[in-house]
Amino acid sequence: MLAKVLPTRRVVSQPITLDYLRCSPKITEFFPAHFSTKHFRDIRVDRPQVVKNLTEYNQMLNAPAKVMQNIKLLLNENNFAVITGQQPGLFTGPLFTIYKALSTIIISKRLSNSRHQFVPIFWNASEDHDLREMNHIYVMKDNEPLRIDCPLRGEGSASEVELNQEKIGQTISRIKELAPNTEFKDSILEKIQSLSNQSKNLGDFFSRTMLNLLGEYGLILIEPKYLRKMMIPLFKRMIDNPTKCSKILNETGARLKELGYSPSIHKSPNLCNFFVGRKRIVYEGDFQAGDHAYSRKELLHLLEKNPLSFSANAVTRPITQDYVLPTYAYVAGPSEIAYFAQLRQIYREFGVEMPVIYPRFGATVIENKVLMVLRKYNLKIFDLKSPGALVKRLVAREIKPLFNSSRKRFQDTFGDIEETAREINGSLVDSCRASLGRVLKEMGALEDKLTRSLRKQNFIVERQVYKAANNIFPANNLQERKINLLEYLIKFGPDFLGGVYREFLKSDYGEHRLIKLPS
Repeated sequence: MLAKVLPTRRVVSQPITLDYLRCSPKITEFFPAHFSTKHFRDIRVDRPQVVKNLTEYNQMLNAPAKVMQNIKLLLNENNFAVITGQQPGLFTGPLFTIYKALSTIIISKRLSNSRHQFVPIFWNASEDHDLREMNHIYVMKDNEPLRIDCPLRGEGSASEVELNQEKIGQTISRIKELAPNTEFKDSILEKIQSLSNQSKNLGDFFSRTMLNLLGEYGLILIEPKYLRKMMIPLFKRMIDNPTKCSKILNETGARLKELGYSPSIHKSPNLCNFFVGRKRIVYEGDFQAGDHAYSRKELLHLLEKNPLSFSANAVTRPITQDYVLPTYAYVAGPSEIAYFAQLRQIYREFGVEMPVIYPRFGATVIENKVLMVLRKYNLKIFDLKSPGALVKRLVAREIKPLFNSSRKRFQDTFGDIEETAREINGSLVDSCRASLGRVLKEMGALEDKLTRSLRKQNFIVERQVYKAANNIFPANNLQERKINLLEYLIKFGPDFLGGVYREFLKSDYGEHRLIKLPS
Protein backbone atom coordinates (compact mmCIF):
# COMPACT_ATOMS: atom_id res chain seq x y z
CA MET A 1 0.00 0.00 0.00
CA LEU A 2 1.27 3.47 -0.89
CA ALA A 3 2.36 5.50 2.15
CA LYS A 4 0.52 8.72 3.02
CA VAL A 5 3.59 10.58 4.27
CA LEU A 6 7.15 10.71 2.95
CA PRO A 7 9.94 10.00 5.47
CA THR A 8 11.29 13.29 6.82
CA ARG A 9 14.90 12.32 6.12
CA ARG A 10 14.09 11.89 2.44
CA VAL A 11 12.74 15.44 2.04
CA VAL A 12 14.86 17.36 4.57
CA SER A 13 18.61 17.46 3.99
CA GLN A 14 19.72 19.94 6.69
CA PRO A 15 20.90 18.16 9.88
CA ILE A 16 20.05 21.12 12.11
CA THR A 17 16.49 21.18 10.74
CA LEU A 18 16.13 17.46 11.45
CA ASP A 19 17.37 18.03 14.98
CA TYR A 20 14.96 20.94 15.43
CA LEU A 21 12.01 18.86 14.24
CA ARG A 22 12.74 16.19 16.83
CA CYS A 23 13.46 18.79 19.55
CA SER A 24 17.06 17.72 20.11
CA PRO A 25 18.66 19.37 23.19
CA LYS A 26 21.71 19.98 21.01
CA ILE A 27 20.12 22.96 19.28
CA THR A 28 17.97 24.54 22.01
CA GLU A 29 20.38 27.48 22.43
CA PHE A 30 19.57 28.65 18.89
CA PHE A 31 15.79 28.85 19.23
CA PRO A 32 13.62 30.61 21.85
CA ALA A 33 11.20 27.70 22.10
CA HIS A 34 10.04 24.62 20.25
CA PHE A 35 6.81 24.56 18.28
CA SER A 36 5.55 21.68 20.43
CA THR A 37 5.13 24.10 23.36
CA LYS A 38 3.40 27.46 23.51
CA HIS A 39 5.70 30.40 24.14
CA PHE A 40 4.46 33.99 23.90
CA ARG A 41 7.19 36.44 23.04
CA ASP A 42 7.31 39.91 24.53
CA ILE A 43 5.46 41.95 21.91
CA ARG A 44 5.49 45.73 21.95
CA VAL A 45 4.16 47.05 18.67
CA ASP A 46 1.91 49.93 17.64
CA ARG A 47 -1.17 47.81 16.98
CA PRO A 48 -3.42 50.68 15.75
CA GLN A 49 -0.79 51.68 13.20
CA VAL A 50 -0.26 48.07 12.13
CA VAL A 51 -3.99 47.59 11.65
CA LYS A 52 -4.23 50.86 9.72
CA ASN A 53 -1.42 49.87 7.33
CA LEU A 54 -2.70 46.33 6.82
CA THR A 55 -6.23 47.62 6.25
CA GLU A 56 -5.16 50.18 3.66
CA TYR A 57 -3.04 47.68 1.74
CA ASN A 58 -5.61 44.90 1.66
CA GLN A 59 -8.47 47.26 0.85
CA MET A 60 -6.41 48.54 -2.08
CA LEU A 61 -6.27 44.94 -3.35
CA ASN A 62 -10.01 44.33 -2.82
CA ALA A 63 -9.41 41.69 -0.18
CA PRO A 64 -12.48 39.69 0.90
CA ALA A 65 -14.36 40.38 4.13
CA LYS A 66 -12.68 37.52 6.04
CA VAL A 67 -9.28 39.18 5.54
CA MET A 68 -10.54 42.53 6.83
CA GLN A 69 -12.09 40.84 9.86
CA ASN A 70 -8.81 39.15 10.69
CA ILE A 71 -6.93 42.45 10.47
CA LYS A 72 -9.29 44.05 13.03
CA LEU A 73 -8.60 41.18 15.45
CA LEU A 74 -5.04 42.44 15.83
CA LEU A 75 -6.25 45.52 17.73
CA ASN A 76 -6.80 43.20 20.69
CA GLU A 77 -3.58 42.61 22.64
CA ASN A 78 -4.59 38.99 23.27
CA ASN A 79 -4.45 38.24 19.55
CA PHE A 80 -1.38 37.52 17.45
CA ALA A 81 -0.12 36.86 13.95
CA VAL A 82 1.27 33.68 12.45
CA ILE A 83 3.47 34.77 9.57
CA THR A 84 5.16 33.26 6.58
CA GLY A 85 6.81 34.93 3.64
CA GLN A 86 8.37 34.45 0.26
CA GLN A 87 9.60 36.52 -2.64
CA PRO A 88 6.86 36.98 -5.24
CA GLY A 89 6.87 34.52 -8.10
CA LEU A 90 5.18 34.66 -11.45
CA PHE A 91 1.64 33.24 -11.01
CA THR A 92 2.71 32.54 -7.36
CA GLY A 93 5.86 30.60 -8.37
CA PRO A 94 6.55 27.00 -7.25
CA LEU A 95 3.91 25.09 -5.31
CA PHE A 96 5.72 25.33 -1.99
CA THR A 97 4.76 29.03 -1.77
CA ILE A 98 1.10 28.04 -1.72
CA TYR A 99 1.85 25.25 0.76
CA LYS A 100 3.54 27.77 3.09
CA ALA A 101 0.48 29.99 2.95
CA LEU A 102 -1.91 27.09 3.63
CA SER A 103 0.31 25.95 6.51
CA THR A 104 0.10 29.41 8.04
CA ILE A 105 -3.69 29.44 7.74
CA ILE A 106 -4.00 26.02 9.40
CA ILE A 107 -1.50 26.74 12.18
CA SER A 108 -3.39 29.95 12.99
CA LYS A 109 -6.59 27.91 13.18
CA ARG A 110 -5.01 25.28 15.44
CA LEU A 111 -3.56 27.83 17.85
CA SER A 112 -6.71 29.92 18.21
CA ASN A 113 -8.91 29.48 21.27
CA SER A 114 -11.43 31.44 23.31
CA ARG A 115 -8.68 33.56 24.87
CA HIS A 116 -6.31 34.13 21.95
CA GLN A 117 -7.07 34.51 18.25
CA PHE A 118 -4.28 33.98 15.72
CA VAL A 119 -4.45 35.38 12.19
CA PRO A 120 -2.37 34.33 9.15
CA ILE A 121 -0.19 36.93 7.41
CA PHE A 122 1.84 36.44 4.24
CA TRP A 123 4.87 38.74 3.97
CA ASN A 124 5.28 39.43 0.27
CA ALA A 125 9.07 39.96 0.07
CA SER A 126 8.68 42.21 -2.95
CA GLU A 127 11.96 44.05 -2.32
CA ASP A 128 13.88 41.05 -3.63
CA HIS A 129 15.97 41.98 -6.67
CA ASP A 130 16.65 38.55 -8.16
CA LEU A 131 14.17 38.72 -11.00
CA ARG A 132 15.73 35.63 -12.61
CA GLU A 133 14.08 33.55 -9.90
CA MET A 134 10.71 35.22 -10.44
CA ASN A 135 10.29 35.54 -14.21
CA HIS A 136 9.34 31.96 -15.10
CA ILE A 137 7.24 28.98 -14.12
CA TYR A 138 7.36 25.25 -14.78
CA VAL A 139 4.40 23.23 -16.03
CA MET A 140 4.22 19.70 -17.39
CA LYS A 141 4.26 19.08 -21.14
CA ASP A 142 4.04 15.50 -22.38
CA ASN A 143 4.91 14.37 -18.86
CA GLU A 144 8.11 16.40 -18.71
CA PRO A 145 8.71 19.70 -16.88
CA LEU A 146 8.72 22.67 -19.25
CA ARG A 147 10.01 26.12 -18.33
CA ILE A 148 7.93 29.10 -19.52
CA ASP A 149 9.62 32.49 -19.31
CA CYS A 150 8.00 35.89 -19.06
CA PRO A 151 10.45 38.81 -19.53
CA LEU A 152 10.07 41.49 -16.86
CA ARG A 153 10.68 45.02 -18.06
CA GLY A 154 13.18 47.31 -16.31
CA GLU A 155 15.47 46.94 -13.33
CA GLY A 156 14.94 46.87 -9.61
CA SER A 157 12.93 44.83 -7.16
CA ALA A 158 9.67 43.04 -7.77
CA SER A 159 7.82 46.05 -6.34
CA GLU A 160 9.54 48.41 -8.80
CA VAL A 161 9.48 46.55 -12.10
CA GLU A 162 6.36 47.33 -14.08
CA LEU A 163 4.41 44.46 -15.56
CA ASN A 164 4.54 44.20 -19.31
CA GLN A 165 0.92 43.30 -19.93
CA GLU A 166 1.64 42.22 -23.49
CA LYS A 167 4.26 39.74 -22.26
CA ILE A 168 1.98 38.51 -19.48
CA GLY A 169 -0.76 37.97 -22.06
CA GLN A 170 1.62 36.03 -24.29
CA THR A 171 2.70 33.87 -21.37
CA ILE A 172 -0.91 33.11 -20.45
CA SER A 173 -1.60 32.22 -24.09
CA ARG A 174 1.36 29.86 -24.04
CA ILE A 175 0.03 28.17 -20.89
CA LYS A 176 -3.40 27.88 -22.51
CA GLU A 177 -1.82 26.25 -25.55
CA LEU A 178 0.04 23.68 -23.43
CA ALA A 179 -2.59 22.93 -20.79
CA PRO A 180 -5.14 20.15 -21.23
CA ASN A 181 -8.65 21.17 -22.21
CA THR A 182 -10.71 21.13 -19.06
CA GLU A 183 -13.86 22.84 -17.88
CA PHE A 184 -11.72 25.03 -15.62
CA LYS A 185 -8.99 26.25 -17.98
CA ASP A 186 -10.60 29.29 -19.58
CA SER A 187 -12.07 30.77 -16.40
CA ILE A 188 -8.85 30.32 -14.43
CA LEU A 189 -6.62 31.89 -17.08
CA GLU A 190 -9.09 34.71 -17.64
CA LYS A 191 -9.01 35.47 -13.92
CA ILE A 192 -5.19 35.49 -13.91
CA GLN A 193 -5.24 37.89 -16.85
CA SER A 194 -7.73 40.14 -15.06
CA LEU A 195 -5.57 40.22 -11.90
CA SER A 196 -2.56 41.12 -14.03
CA ASN A 197 -4.46 43.95 -15.71
CA GLN A 198 -5.24 45.40 -12.27
CA SER A 199 -1.60 45.22 -11.14
CA LYS A 200 1.20 47.76 -11.46
CA ASN A 201 4.16 45.48 -10.76
CA LEU A 202 5.05 41.89 -9.92
CA GLY A 203 4.74 42.44 -6.17
CA ASP A 204 1.24 43.85 -6.62
CA PHE A 205 0.29 41.01 -9.02
CA PHE A 206 1.51 38.40 -6.57
CA SER A 207 -0.50 39.81 -3.65
CA ARG A 208 -3.67 40.11 -5.73
CA THR A 209 -3.29 36.52 -6.91
CA MET A 210 -2.67 35.17 -3.40
CA LEU A 211 -5.72 37.03 -2.08
CA ASN A 212 -7.83 35.70 -4.93
CA LEU A 213 -6.72 32.14 -4.17
CA LEU A 214 -6.61 32.18 -0.37
CA GLY A 215 -8.40 35.30 0.82
CA GLU A 216 -11.49 33.27 1.66
CA TYR A 217 -9.39 31.57 4.35
CA GLY A 218 -8.57 34.99 5.85
CA LEU A 219 -4.96 35.21 4.65
CA ILE A 220 -3.66 38.78 5.07
CA LEU A 221 -1.07 40.09 2.57
CA ILE A 222 1.49 42.84 3.11
CA GLU A 223 4.56 44.22 1.37
CA PRO A 224 7.38 45.61 3.55
CA LYS A 225 7.46 49.04 1.92
CA TYR A 226 3.98 49.73 3.30
CA LEU A 227 5.38 49.32 6.83
CA ARG A 228 8.67 51.09 6.20
CA LYS A 229 8.01 54.17 8.36
CA MET A 230 7.42 51.91 11.34
CA MET A 231 10.89 50.41 10.77
CA ILE A 232 12.82 53.70 10.98
CA PRO A 233 14.11 53.09 14.56
CA LEU A 234 15.38 49.68 13.48
CA PHE A 235 17.32 51.11 10.53
CA LYS A 236 18.76 53.81 12.81
CA ARG A 237 20.14 51.05 14.99
CA MET A 238 21.65 49.36 11.93
CA ILE A 239 23.37 52.63 11.02
CA ASP A 240 24.63 53.14 14.58
CA ASN A 241 26.03 49.58 14.75
CA PRO A 242 26.76 48.94 11.08
CA THR A 243 28.64 45.63 11.24
CA LYS A 244 27.27 44.15 14.46
CA CYS A 245 24.83 41.83 12.66
CA SER A 246 27.55 40.30 10.49
CA LYS A 247 29.75 39.79 13.55
CA ILE A 248 26.98 38.02 15.47
CA LEU A 249 26.01 35.97 12.43
CA ASN A 250 29.53 34.68 11.89
CA GLU A 251 30.07 33.98 15.60
CA THR A 252 26.89 31.91 15.66
CA GLY A 253 28.07 30.15 12.51
CA ALA A 254 31.31 29.24 14.27
CA ARG A 255 29.33 27.87 17.21
CA LEU A 256 27.25 25.73 14.86
CA LYS A 257 30.45 24.37 13.32
CA GLU A 258 31.64 23.39 16.80
CA LEU A 259 28.50 21.32 17.14
CA GLY A 260 29.07 19.62 13.78
CA TYR A 261 26.64 21.64 11.65
CA SER A 262 27.26 23.57 8.44
CA PRO A 263 26.10 27.20 8.83
CA SER A 264 23.64 28.38 6.18
CA ILE A 265 24.98 31.91 5.89
CA HIS A 266 28.24 33.82 6.23
CA LYS A 267 28.72 37.55 5.72
CA SER A 268 31.81 39.70 5.19
CA PRO A 269 32.79 41.41 8.47
CA ASN A 270 32.37 44.88 6.91
CA LEU A 271 28.92 44.22 5.43
CA CYS A 272 25.97 46.27 6.66
CA ASN A 273 22.83 44.21 6.46
CA PHE A 274 20.64 46.73 4.67
CA PHE A 275 20.35 48.31 1.25
CA VAL A 276 20.10 51.92 0.17
CA GLY A 277 18.28 51.97 -3.14
CA ARG A 278 19.49 48.77 -4.72
CA LYS A 279 23.03 49.14 -3.38
CA ARG A 280 24.40 46.93 -0.67
CA ILE A 281 26.33 48.86 1.99
CA VAL A 282 29.78 48.11 3.39
CA TYR A 283 31.33 50.00 6.28
CA GLU A 284 34.92 51.23 6.04
CA GLY A 285 34.83 54.20 8.42
CA ASP A 286 32.07 55.58 6.23
CA PHE A 287 29.19 53.84 4.44
CA GLN A 288 30.08 52.76 0.94
CA ALA A 289 27.27 52.16 -1.57
CA GLY A 290 28.98 51.28 -4.82
CA ASP A 291 30.94 54.37 -5.82
CA HIS A 292 29.07 56.62 -3.42
CA ALA A 293 30.06 57.20 0.20
CA TYR A 294 27.73 58.32 3.00
CA SER A 295 28.55 59.60 6.44
CA ARG A 296 26.47 58.39 9.37
CA LYS A 297 24.77 61.78 9.52
CA GLU A 298 23.91 61.70 5.82
CA LEU A 299 22.36 58.23 6.08
CA LEU A 300 20.27 59.22 9.10
CA HIS A 301 19.05 62.31 7.26
CA LEU A 302 18.18 60.20 4.20
CA LEU A 303 16.35 57.70 6.41
CA GLU A 304 14.12 60.43 7.88
CA LYS A 305 13.55 62.08 4.51
CA ASN A 306 13.03 58.97 2.38
CA PRO A 307 12.64 55.76 4.42
CA LEU A 308 11.45 53.89 1.32
CA SER A 309 14.99 54.05 -0.05
CA PHE A 310 16.06 51.67 2.73
CA SER A 311 15.41 47.96 2.75
CA ALA A 312 16.58 44.95 4.74
CA ASN A 313 18.66 42.11 3.38
CA ALA A 314 18.03 38.43 4.01
CA VAL A 315 19.58 38.60 7.50
CA THR A 316 17.59 41.55 8.85
CA ARG A 317 14.34 41.01 6.95
CA PRO A 318 12.89 38.69 9.64
CA ILE A 319 13.75 41.22 12.35
CA THR A 320 12.04 44.08 10.50
CA GLN A 321 8.96 41.89 10.11
CA ASP A 322 8.76 40.95 13.78
CA TYR A 323 9.68 44.43 14.97
CA VAL A 324 6.52 45.93 13.48
CA LEU A 325 4.01 43.03 13.62
CA PRO A 326 2.57 41.19 16.64
CA THR A 327 4.16 37.91 15.56
CA TYR A 328 3.71 34.78 17.60
CA ALA A 329 5.13 32.30 15.08
CA TYR A 330 6.88 32.15 11.74
CA VAL A 331 6.14 29.25 9.37
CA ALA A 332 9.33 28.13 7.63
CA GLY A 333 10.53 25.66 5.07
CA PRO A 334 13.39 23.22 5.88
CA SER A 335 16.15 25.55 4.63
CA GLU A 336 14.66 28.54 6.45
CA ILE A 337 14.70 26.67 9.76
CA ALA A 338 18.45 26.11 9.35
CA TYR A 339 18.75 29.80 8.47
CA PHE A 340 16.89 30.95 11.59
CA ALA A 341 19.35 28.99 13.74
CA GLN A 342 21.83 31.83 13.15
CA LEU A 343 19.45 34.70 13.90
CA ARG A 344 18.45 34.49 17.57
CA GLN A 345 21.28 36.68 18.84
CA ILE A 346 20.63 39.22 16.07
CA TYR A 347 17.03 39.48 17.24
CA ARG A 348 18.37 40.18 20.72
CA GLU A 349 20.70 42.86 19.40
CA PHE A 350 17.63 44.80 18.24
CA GLY A 351 15.65 44.15 21.41
CA VAL A 352 13.24 41.85 19.61
CA GLU A 353 12.44 38.33 20.74
CA MET A 354 12.53 35.74 17.99
CA PRO A 355 9.16 34.09 17.26
CA VAL A 356 8.50 30.37 17.54
CA ILE A 357 9.45 28.65 14.28
CA TYR A 358 6.88 26.23 12.90
CA PRO A 359 7.76 23.86 10.04
CA ARG A 360 5.44 24.10 7.05
CA PHE A 361 3.58 21.20 5.55
CA GLY A 362 4.74 19.79 2.22
CA ALA A 363 3.04 17.75 -0.47
CA THR A 364 3.54 15.68 -3.57
CA VAL A 365 0.49 15.38 -5.80
CA ILE A 366 -0.08 11.95 -7.29
CA GLU A 367 -2.44 11.83 -10.24
CA ASN A 368 -4.29 8.65 -11.20
CA LYS A 369 -1.97 8.02 -14.16
CA VAL A 370 1.00 7.92 -11.76
CA LEU A 371 -0.85 5.94 -9.12
CA MET A 372 -1.63 3.25 -11.69
CA VAL A 373 2.08 2.84 -12.49
CA LEU A 374 3.01 2.66 -8.80
CA ARG A 375 0.40 -0.01 -8.18
CA LYS A 376 1.09 -1.96 -11.36
CA TYR A 377 4.77 -2.44 -10.48
CA ASN A 378 4.36 -2.37 -6.68
CA LEU A 379 6.60 0.69 -6.33
CA LYS A 380 7.36 3.14 -3.56
CA ILE A 381 7.63 6.85 -4.34
CA PHE A 382 11.40 7.05 -3.99
CA ASP A 383 11.84 4.16 -6.42
CA LEU A 384 11.06 6.82 -9.04
CA LYS A 385 14.04 8.96 -7.99
CA SER A 386 16.31 6.79 -10.18
CA PRO A 387 14.09 5.78 -13.12
CA GLY A 388 16.94 4.29 -15.18
CA ALA A 389 17.94 1.86 -12.46
CA LEU A 390 14.30 1.15 -11.75
CA VAL A 391 13.53 0.22 -15.36
CA LYS A 392 16.52 -2.09 -15.45
CA ARG A 393 15.34 -3.75 -12.26
CA LEU A 394 11.77 -4.13 -13.45
CA VAL A 395 12.83 -5.62 -16.77
CA ALA A 396 15.49 -7.89 -15.31
CA ARG A 397 13.44 -9.33 -12.51
CA GLU A 398 11.36 -11.42 -14.90
CA ILE A 399 14.34 -13.60 -15.88
CA LYS A 400 16.63 -13.17 -12.88
CA PRO A 401 14.94 -15.92 -10.79
CA LEU A 402 15.39 -18.37 -13.70
CA PHE A 403 19.11 -17.65 -14.01
CA ASN A 404 19.65 -17.64 -10.25
CA SER A 405 18.10 -21.08 -9.86
CA SER A 406 20.07 -22.33 -12.89
CA ARG A 407 23.34 -21.05 -11.40
CA LYS A 408 22.54 -22.84 -8.17
CA ARG A 409 21.94 -26.12 -10.01
CA PHE A 410 25.21 -25.78 -11.99
CA GLN A 411 27.14 -24.96 -8.82
CA ASP A 412 25.66 -28.00 -7.06
CA THR A 413 26.40 -30.27 -10.04
CA PHE A 414 29.99 -29.03 -10.40
CA GLY A 415 30.39 -29.43 -6.65
CA ASP A 416 29.61 -33.13 -7.04
CA ILE A 417 31.95 -33.40 -10.04
CA GLU A 418 34.71 -31.63 -8.09
CA GLU A 419 34.39 -34.11 -5.20
CA THR A 420 34.67 -37.05 -7.63
CA ALA A 421 37.69 -35.45 -9.38
CA ARG A 422 39.39 -34.95 -6.02
CA GLU A 423 39.03 -38.70 -5.28
CA ILE A 424 40.30 -39.76 -8.73
CA ASN A 425 42.99 -37.14 -9.37
CA GLY A 426 43.32 -34.06 -7.15
CA SER A 427 45.11 -32.13 -9.89
CA LEU A 428 41.83 -31.98 -11.83
CA VAL A 429 40.03 -29.85 -9.19
CA ASP A 430 41.33 -26.59 -10.65
CA SER A 431 40.07 -27.65 -14.08
CA CYS A 432 36.63 -28.29 -12.62
CA ARG A 433 36.55 -24.87 -11.00
CA ALA A 434 37.75 -23.20 -14.20
CA SER A 435 35.02 -24.99 -16.16
CA LEU A 436 32.40 -23.79 -13.68
CA GLY A 437 33.75 -20.24 -13.98
CA ARG A 438 33.43 -20.35 -17.77
CA VAL A 439 29.88 -21.67 -17.57
CA LEU A 440 28.86 -18.97 -15.08
CA LYS A 441 30.50 -16.28 -17.20
CA GLU A 442 28.63 -17.47 -20.29
CA MET A 443 25.42 -17.57 -18.31
CA GLY A 444 26.03 -13.98 -17.17
CA ALA A 445 26.61 -12.84 -20.74
CA LEU A 446 23.48 -14.63 -21.88
CA GLU A 447 21.47 -13.09 -19.04
CA ASP A 448 22.68 -9.60 -20.06
CA LYS A 449 21.68 -10.25 -23.69
CA LEU A 450 18.24 -11.48 -22.69
CA THR A 451 17.80 -8.54 -20.33
CA ARG A 452 18.69 -6.03 -23.06
CA SER A 453 16.35 -7.75 -25.46
CA LEU A 454 13.60 -7.81 -22.86
CA ARG A 455 14.13 -4.12 -22.19
CA LYS A 456 13.56 -3.34 -25.85
CA GLN A 457 10.44 -5.45 -25.79
CA ASN A 458 9.23 -3.61 -22.68
CA PHE A 459 9.39 -0.11 -24.09
CA ILE A 460 5.99 0.55 -22.53
CA VAL A 461 7.41 -0.19 -19.07
CA GLU A 462 10.23 2.27 -19.59
CA ARG A 463 7.92 4.97 -20.90
CA GLN A 464 5.48 4.54 -18.00
CA VAL A 465 8.23 4.68 -15.39
CA TYR A 466 9.86 7.80 -16.82
CA LYS A 467 6.52 9.59 -17.13
CA ALA A 468 5.71 8.77 -13.52
CA ALA A 469 9.18 9.84 -12.38
CA ASN A 470 8.95 13.17 -14.21
CA ASN A 471 5.60 13.90 -12.59
CA ILE A 472 6.79 13.11 -9.07
CA PHE A 473 10.40 14.34 -9.30
CA PRO A 474 10.46 16.90 -12.15
CA ALA A 475 14.06 17.71 -13.09
CA ASN A 476 15.04 15.31 -10.27
CA ASN A 477 13.58 17.71 -7.69
CA LEU A 478 10.66 17.60 -5.33
CA GLN A 479 7.51 18.46 -7.25
CA GLU A 480 6.64 21.31 -4.86
CA ARG A 481 9.93 23.07 -5.60
CA LYS A 482 9.42 23.12 -9.35
CA ILE A 483 5.86 22.97 -10.64
CA ASN A 484 3.44 25.92 -10.65
CA LEU A 485 -0.03 25.86 -9.15
CA LEU A 486 -1.69 26.43 -12.53
CA GLU A 487 -0.74 22.89 -13.56
CA TYR A 488 -3.24 21.50 -11.04
CA LEU A 489 -5.79 24.31 -10.92
CA ILE A 490 -6.44 23.83 -14.62
CA LYS A 491 -6.67 20.04 -14.30
CA PHE A 492 -8.72 19.80 -11.11
CA GLY A 493 -10.33 23.22 -10.68
CA PRO A 494 -10.40 25.64 -7.75
CA ASP A 495 -11.15 22.83 -5.27
CA PHE A 496 -7.60 21.59 -5.76
CA LEU A 497 -6.63 24.06 -3.05
CA GLY A 498 -9.46 22.84 -0.89
CA GLY A 499 -8.22 19.29 -1.29
CA VAL A 500 -4.69 20.22 -0.22
CA TYR A 501 -6.11 22.24 2.67
CA ARG A 502 -8.09 19.25 3.91
CA GLU A 503 -5.03 17.00 3.68
CA PHE A 504 -2.91 19.50 5.61
CA LEU A 505 -5.57 19.67 8.33
CA LYS A 506 -4.71 16.01 9.04
CA SER A 507 -0.95 16.60 9.01
CA ASP A 508 1.64 16.81 11.76
CA TYR A 509 3.98 19.79 11.66
CA GLY A 510 6.66 19.40 9.02
CA GLU A 511 4.97 16.43 7.34
CA HIS A 512 5.26 15.91 3.59
CA ARG A 513 2.04 14.28 2.46
CA LEU A 514 1.24 12.29 -0.65
CA ILE A 515 -1.99 13.65 -2.06
CA LYS A 516 -3.83 11.43 -4.51
CA LEU A 517 -5.95 13.29 -7.08
CA PRO A 518 -8.65 12.99 -8.02
CA SER A 519 -9.62 11.57 -4.65
